[in-house]
Amino acid sequence: MPPNMKTGIKSASKPVFKTENPYTQTTLPQISPSDQTIILDLLCNLLEPLGRHRKTHHSPSTGKSKPKKRKRRNSTTSGDAAPDQKQTPLPPPPPPPPLAEYLTIGLNSTTRHLEALAALSAPTVAPESSKKSTGDGETSEALPKAESAENSPNTETHTPPPNQNLRPLSLLILPTPNPPSSLPHAHLPTLVYLSSLLPQGASPSPSRPQTRLILLPSSSESRIASVLHLPRVGALGIMEGAPGADALVSFVRERVGEVRVEWLEEAKKGVWKGVNVAGVGM
Repeated sequence: MPPNMKTGIKSASKPVFKTENPYTQTTLPQISPSDQTIILDLLCNLLEPLGRHRKTHHSPSTGKSKPKKRKRRNSTTSGDAAPDQKQTPLPPPPPPPPLAEYLTIGLNSTTRHLEALAALSAPTVAPESSKKSTGDGETSEALPKAESAENSPNTETHTPPPNQNLRPLSLLILPTPNPPSSLPHAHLPTLVYLSSLLPQGASPSPSRPQTRLILLPSSSESRIASVLHLPRVGALGIMEGAPGADALVSFVRERVGEVRVEWLEEAKKGVWKGVNVAGVGM
């Protein structure tokens, strides 16, 4: 029997240490439960016409492939059918409400839209040094990458500029209370902040407020999806100028704060923050 068990003295546990992020964490807006209820009601009232149109004129997806068309039977009367017996083509469905062009529904479409907006404010690539040192201590003029790529026919010399006509998002609704703990939503708060920055060369405009991030309970996804007649809605973006969304946008901008990503500004300064060590189980 070990000596510690004889004396009844417990052995001291070893201290465990872990490193933490030295930068300031992202500050997410806090929304009271009463405001969440009001926002959800206003959102469902706004989306109800679009969901009614989808329910009436779009068949829900069953996840199965369409059955193959059956071969027509060879009959003597099939080719001699009267014109009045042929089926007339169905009229095209009416167009969806104008609100449909101002929405990004789903994580993929919302992420692509935010990435395109963030690309407008992304800094240009720093040019390479015009001179490069050689092995014998001398310097030689270095050609830019764009000029050297002109000699190769299979290499593109430039990338197309980002779309300048993108509508910024007024609101981004996420049915999760804590995006950093959710892997599909963890990148969205940073994208919201980056997409709200002014484009390169643009003058400051007070008429373009930052996109508001609305964090709702996880149970709200089923209600939003039911209103839109969709199986799931992981994210929903509402663009600037969306018809019928003035009441919702004004209420949110009055009661919900902005996303603050202070670690991004701290990282730009290039200052060594040290190692943040925290003790666990000591």
